[in-house]
Amino acid sequence: MKDKDDKKRQQATKRQQEKRAKDKERYADMGIQEVRIKLSQTERDSLEELRLFRGGYDVNEYIATLIRRDSERMQEEKKSLGTCEFCHEPLPMGCKNGVGSARFKGYAQCFYTSEEKKLRL
Repeated sequence: MKDKDDKKRQQATKRQQEKRAKDKERYADMGIQEVRIKLSQTERDSLEELRLFRGGYDVNEYIATLIRRDSERMQEEKKSLGTCEFCHEPLPMGCKNGVGSARFKGYAQCFYTSEEKKLRL
C-alpha cells in the first residue's frame, strides 16, 4: 500500500514539474514574468476585499489592472506637467537629473520643492 502511495505521489510530482516547465516556456514566449511580493495580513485582507468588491478578479488580474490603470494615469499626469522653468527639461525628470537639481534645489518656484511630492503614491 505504501509503495502504491509513493508511486502516485512521484507521478503527481512529475506531472506538476512538467506543467511548471511548460508554463514557464509559454509565459516566457509571451513576455510574462512572475513577480513575488510580501504583504502584511492587513494588506492581504485589503487585497481580498478590494478584488472581490471590484468584480471578483483573481489576484493576478487585479494587480495587473491596477498597474495598467496607474500607468494610464501617469501618462496623463506627464502630459500636464510641461517643462521645468529653470532647466527647460521635460518634467517630472527636469531638475531632478539635470543641471538645476543642485542650483535650484529649495527654491519655491522649483518643481521639486513644491510639486514633486504630489506625484508620489
